[in-house]
Amino acid sequence: MIALSVSFSVPAAAANNCHTNSQGQVVCDVEVKVPGNPGGGTPGTGPADFTPGPTTCTYTPKEGEPREVPCSKDGGWWANDIQCYWTLDDPQRPAPTGRDASVGAWYSCLPIEPADCGGRLCYGTSVWRETPPPGVNRYTPAQAAGMLARTFVLKPIEIGMAPEQKVHSDDPAGTAPYRRTWVGIPVWLWVNQPTESTWGPISRTATYGGVTVSGTASVQSLTWTSGDGQTRSCGAGTPFDAAAMANQAAVDSPTCGFRYQHQSDGGTFTLSATSTWAVEWTGGGQSGRIAMPTTSTSTTVRVGELQSVNVSQDGDTFGG
Repeated sequence: MIALSVSFSVPAAAANNCHTNSQGQVVCDVEVKVPGNPGGGTPGTGPADFTPGPTTCTYTPKEGEPREVPCSKDGGWWANDIQCYWTLDDPQRPAPTGRDASVGAWYSCLPIEPADCGGRLCYGTSVWRETPPPGVNRYTPAQAAGMLARTFVLKPIEIGMAPEQKVHSDDPAGTAPYRRTWVGIPVWLWVNQPTESTWGPISRTATYGGVTVSGTASVQSLTWTSGDGQTRSCGAGTPFDAAAMANQAAVDSPTCGFRYQHQSDGGTFTLSATSTWAVEWTGGGQSGRIAMPTTSTSTTVRVGELQSVNVSQDGDTFGG
C-alpha cells in the first residue's frame, strides 16, 4: 500500500525520499518551508515558539456540506487550509541533510479519514518543518534541549597573559598601561579567574513542550591566535607567577603559550581567544550534543626585538 498524496496545498514543499514504515506503508518525506517565517531559532539555539491554532475548525469534504470538527484530536491540531490534523512524529527520524534536530522536526498531517487524501497531505507523509505547526504544543527531546540551551549565558574568557598589561619602568610619564614583549620570548596564556559563564560547566534542568531535559554547557576547546600568524589550542592554561619567576631563566608555559616570531614594527598585534562551547543533554529517553555559538575576546601586545634577553625584569614576563 502506498500512502502518498501527489499534490500539496502547503506554501512550498520539496520531496526528499521514500521508505517503508513499520506498517508496510511506503511513505515519502517532504520538507516544508513557510515563506516569511524562516524559524524561531538560530541553529544550536532551539526551535521556534509555539503558535496558536484555529479556534474554529471546519472540514470541507469532497462531497457534502462543510462541517465543524474538533480542533484538537489525538494530540494533533486541525489545519483549515490543508484539511488535516498536524501531529508531531513519534519516533523521529534523523534530520535532513543540513538541518538541525534541535530546531526543526518531522510532522505528519493526518486527514479526518485515512481515505481522504485527494489533493491534501496524506496519512503517512512525513513533513520536516523548521517551525511547529499552529496548535501543536509538543517538542521532541532534541527541540526541548535546544530550548534549554537558549537559557545558557555564555561569555568570553578573561584573558590571562604574560606579559601583563601595565606601565613599564622605561615608559614616559602619563603612558597608559599596555602589554609588551620581545621576539623569541615565551608568552604564557591562561584563563584568568574562570567562572561558570566563561568556562563552565553550567548545568540546568527544565521542561519544554512536555519533555524534561537536563543539559550541561562547557568549553570544548580554546583557540588562541597570536596576531603574527600563530595559532594554539589549549585548555585552561597555567597562570604565570611573576614573583616566583623574577630573575629566572626564560621558560615556556608548561600548558599553553608561544613565542612571537616577528616584531610589531611600532604598532601592536591583536591576540584573540575563541571558546568553542557545546551542550551535552539527556531527556525523553534520548541524549545528544548541541554546538553553541563561540565566544571571543582579544587584547593587543607590542612586540619589539632585543639582541639578548634571558631573565624576567620589572615583574613582567621575561624581558618585559
